[in-house]
Amino acid sequence: MSKETKKKIYLIIAVVVIISIVLEAIFAHPHGHEIWHVVPGFDVLIAFFGGWILILFAKKVLAPALQRDEDYYDRKNGGDKE
Repeated sequence: MSKETKKKIYLIIAVVVIISIVLEAIFAHPHGHEIWHVVPGFDVLIAFFGGWILILFAKKVLAPALQRDEDYYDRKNGGDKE
Protein backbone atom coordinates (compact mmCIF):
# COMPACT_ATOMS: atom_id res chain seq x y z
CA MET A 1 0.00 0.00 0.00
CA SER A 2 1.43 3.36 -0.96
CA LYS A 3 2.07 6.17 1.47
CA GLU A 4 -0.59 8.34 -0.17
CA THR A 5 -3.21 5.62 0.15
CA LYS A 6 -2.43 5.23 3.85
CA LYS A 7 -2.73 8.99 4.35
CA LYS A 8 -6.12 8.98 2.64
CA ILE A 9 -7.33 6.10 4.79
CA TYR A 10 -6.15 7.79 7.99
CA LEU A 11 -7.81 11.03 6.92
CA ILE A 12 -11.10 9.25 6.23
CA ILE A 13 -10.95 7.50 9.61
CA ALA A 14 -10.23 10.80 11.39
CA VAL A 15 -13.13 12.53 9.62
CA VAL A 16 -15.52 9.70 10.50
CA VAL A 17 -14.46 9.76 14.17
CA ILE A 18 -14.81 13.55 14.37
CA ILE A 19 -18.23 13.49 12.69
CA SER A 20 -19.35 10.73 15.07
CA ILE A 21 -18.24 12.74 18.10
CA VAL A 22 -19.97 15.89 16.85
CA LEU A 23 -23.21 14.01 16.11
CA GLU A 24 -23.13 12.38 19.52
CA ALA A 25 -22.58 15.76 21.18
CA ILE A 26 -25.51 17.27 19.27
CA PHE A 27 -28.10 14.49 19.34
CA ALA A 28 -27.29 12.22 22.28
CA HIS A 29 -29.02 12.89 25.56
CA PRO A 30 -26.66 11.73 28.31
CA HIS A 31 -28.47 10.17 31.20
CA GLY A 32 -25.69 8.11 32.74
CA HIS A 33 -24.65 8.08 36.33
CA GLU A 34 -20.92 8.05 35.71
CA ILE A 35 -18.78 10.83 34.26
CA TRP A 36 -17.81 8.86 31.14
CA HIS A 37 -21.47 8.60 30.13
CA VAL A 38 -21.81 12.37 30.19
CA VAL A 39 -18.66 13.27 28.20
CA PRO A 40 -19.61 13.73 24.53
CA GLY A 41 -17.80 11.34 22.22
CA PHE A 42 -16.38 9.16 24.96
CA ASP A 43 -18.18 6.06 23.67
CA VAL A 44 -16.89 6.69 20.15
CA LEU A 45 -13.31 7.08 21.38
CA ILE A 46 -13.50 3.97 23.56
CA ALA A 47 -14.84 1.95 20.63
CA PHE A 48 -12.18 3.30 18.25
CA PHE A 49 -9.23 2.72 20.56
CA GLY A 50 -10.62 -0.62 21.76
CA GLY A 51 -10.85 -1.84 18.17
CA TRP A 52 -7.36 -0.52 17.47
CA ILE A 53 -5.96 -2.38 20.49
CA LEU A 54 -7.70 -5.61 19.42
CA ILE A 55 -6.22 -5.33 15.92
CA LEU A 56 -2.71 -4.73 17.27
CA PHE A 57 -3.09 -7.65 19.68
CA ALA A 58 -4.18 -9.93 16.85
CA LYS A 59 -1.31 -8.86 14.60
CA LYS A 60 1.48 -8.89 17.18
CA VAL A 61 0.49 -11.72 19.53
CA LEU A 62 -2.03 -14.05 17.91
CA ALA A 63 -0.69 -14.11 14.35
CA PRO A 64 2.81 -15.33 15.27
CA ALA A 65 1.34 -17.88 17.67
CA LEU A 66 -1.19 -19.32 15.21
CA GLN A 67 0.37 -18.96 11.75
CA ARG A 68 2.57 -21.67 10.31
CA ASP A 69 5.24 -21.50 7.63
CA GLU A 70 4.12 -21.99 4.07
CA ASP A 71 5.75 -25.43 3.83
CA TYR A 72 4.76 -26.57 7.34
CA TYR A 73 2.76 -29.60 6.22
CA ASP A 74 5.29 -30.60 3.55
CA ARG A 75 8.09 -30.69 6.11
CA LYS A 76 5.93 -32.66 8.55
CA ASN A 77 5.07 -35.35 5.94
CA GLY A 78 8.61 -35.78 4.70
CA GLY A 79 8.35 -33.39 1.79
CA ASP A 80 6.61 -35.77 -0.67
CA LYS A 81 4.74 -34.01 -3.41
CA GLU A 82 2.52 -35.91 -5.74
